[in-house]
Amino acid sequence: MEEQAVAGKDRRVESLGWLTESSIMPKKKKAIEGVGASSIVELRAQLYRTQEDAKRIKTGDADAVLHRSLKKTDTFYKKNTGVEERANRDKLQLKAETDGSASYAALEKKAQLYEKLARGELSDEDEREKYSVDFLRKGLLEDEFRSLEAEGAGEVAPMQSNEGPTQDSSSIERRSGIGWSSDKAVGISQEHKILVREVNQETIEAREQATLLKQLSNPLKHILKGCKCFHWRIDRKLQGLSLELRLTAQF
Repeated sequence: MEEQAVAGKDRRVESLGWLTESSIMPKKKKAIEGVGASSIVELRAQLYRTQEDAKRIKTGDADAVLHRSLKKTDTFYKKNTGVEERANRDKLQLKAETDGSASYAALEKKAQLYEKLARGELSDEDEREKYSVDFLRKGLLEDEFRSLEAEGAGEVAPMQSNEGPTQDSSSIERRSGIGWSSDKAVGISQEHKILVREVNQETIEAREQATLLKQLSNPLKHILKGCKCFHWRIDRKLQGLSLELRLTAQF
């Protein structure tokens, strides 16, 4: 028994190979670019300097230099250039639209333009100032409204025959969709029709005023040109008379 116990102790103490050794081969030392013995020395020197500065700050030395870390800027607080300027411009534009100042300024500009037209100061060659009313667009809108009104009247009118007033099934199906009612035709309400008629009437009146102003401004231009030529001739005659008087006075 004693021999077996001694043999067991010897076996425990005996190295079996896996207690202190490993089957994995050790890795080779990798060389890092830019890091060498000199860089380690510099790192230790910098560490020593920072420790000395910390000691001086704690002791209250006046020559100590306090190095503060830079604050990290959060990416969520970063803004692109011009964002605040655009936001302020949008706010001012929205305020002008709600207050009505933008429409008031447009009406003032339109009134000044019509005053110039009435006085004949706006020439046809001046491209910097143009009409505030798009007459071409209004004319197209008028033609489109007339065509739609004609189509709507043709579809709304009941189909009559010799037997009596009857309606075609196809016309009933076309008028049974969304947007049809007793007061509507082709999806256009009565208020929209009235508005388009008013716009067309204003367009016609504006065209008549523009043609009248052009007719009045053309003879005025010719009269002014004639007056300028007459004044120029009188000035030339006066200059000739003054020259003759000087010559006669000398002789």
